[in-house]
Amino acid sequence: MSTIDPRLWQAYQNVCFCFENETLFASFAVITAWNPKSIRLSDSENCVNNQRLQQTIANYDWSRVRVGDPRFDWFEDSFAVAMPLAAALQLATEFGQNAIYYISDGELWLHACVPHQAYCLGPLRDKLP
Repeated sequence: MSTIDPRLWQAYQNVCFCFENETLFASFAVITAWNPKSIRLSDSENCVNNQRLQQTIANYDWSRVRVGDPRFDWFEDSFAVAMPLAAALQLATEFGQNAIYYISDGELWLHACVPHQAYCLGPLRDKLP
C-alpha cells in the first residue's frame, strides 16, 4: 500500500458497518465522499460532498450505511450502492477517496483505489454490530 499510510490501511480493516436498511443486493460497493484524500473536513463540508455523491448514484439502487470503528467512536456516513466494482473505484477516485469496500456473495473486500489492490476481510456478517 505505497500510497496509503499503513496505519490508515489498518484502520480501514478494523471496520464495522451499520446499515440503515437490510441490504438485499447480491454485490455492492460501500462508498463515501467524506474526508477526501484523508483530509479531515467539517461535518457540514462532508455532508455537502455526500449530497453530491448521492446525486451521482441516483440511477443505482442504494441504501445508507454508517462505516466506523467497532465502537463507532469514529464513523463516516456512506452509501451501499449496487454497482460494478470498476465503476465504484472510478467514482471513489473522482471523490478523492483512498479505498472502498466491496461486498460480493457475503464476502467483504477492501479495495485501494490507487494502486488498485484488494484485501479480503472475511464475511460481512462479522463486521455488523
